[in-house]
Amino acid sequence: MSTFAAAAGGDNVGIIVTLKKCADLPIADLRAGSFIPDVGPLSLVKDAVSLLPGGGESSSDPYVKVKLVNTTDMSHSEEQQSPTVHKDVNPVWLPPCRFTFLVPSDKVEVQRLVLDVWDEDHMTKDDYLGTTKLDLKGLELEKGFAQTFTLDLLDVKTGDKVPSAQVFICVQLQTAAEMASEQHETVYEYERWTPTGGWGKKYPGHLLPSDPGCWSDGSFEKWSMAMEEVELPIPEGMHSLDHWVTEGDWMFGTDFRQKTWMNKKSNISFVRRRAWVRKCETKT
Repeated sequence: MSTFAAAAGGDNVGIIVTLKKCADLPIADLRAGSFIPDVGPLSLVKDAVSLLPGGGESSSDPYVKVKLVNTTDMSHSEEQQSPTVHKDVNPVWLPPCRFTFLVPSDKVEVQRLVLDVWDEDHMTKDDYLGTTKLDLKGLELEKGFAQTFTLDLLDVKTGDKVPSAQVFICVQLQTAAEMASEQHETVYEYERWTPTGGWGKKYPGHLLPSDPGCWSDGSFEKWSMAMEEVELPIPEGMHSLDHWVTEGDWMFGTDFRQKTWMNKKSNISFVRRRAWVRKCETKT
């Protein structure tokens, strides 16, 4: 199968897929010695409900793979993948995962959005939980406006629909020029919990000497005790549409540097983080 490749430039349309969360997944993974590891423009994936447990185990560590398939020749875009959320039946991705595709405007109606849901395993191959698809043909999509759809997940063992398992997506189109004219920037705020001081980010007081700081940039390479020292300057020729605003709730973990964060506090959740987002746009 050839890989779909949209030519850069020309009359192209952007397709955005943003993954937000899954809900009501089965409680499962009790593997001994397991460890919680680090953890565009057309569609906004919002919820996946009641996914099937993978591998005969007691939980799923779900992640989602997203691609576009050209239904005329079955070529497809490069597959893009969300981070895995471990040991959580209600995983949330904060900030939402944003996947971007670019296709010729006259080829939008022959595109099929395919979302494959997987369960990550450390000792064996990952388990395929199911798939869901959305054909763009016939959809009344308007540039700049998001449209929401509820899709059923298929049971990979029987091929039947699982009534309680669903994926909710919001589909949006943008022109290539609009994509180039917008930029979203993210920074992260961190706090640590102490028995005497509760949640906070003071040092000394809350943070440990080994903590890299209470703010990081989106690449997690730059850390500081002050937000303004990690935020990127507004790109030349652009202006900020909004001040920094929080996006989503606090996420919990055990170390500031970890990549996977949980949306619920556990007995070992001594640190938490939340995302701050700023949108910039080309000056007119």
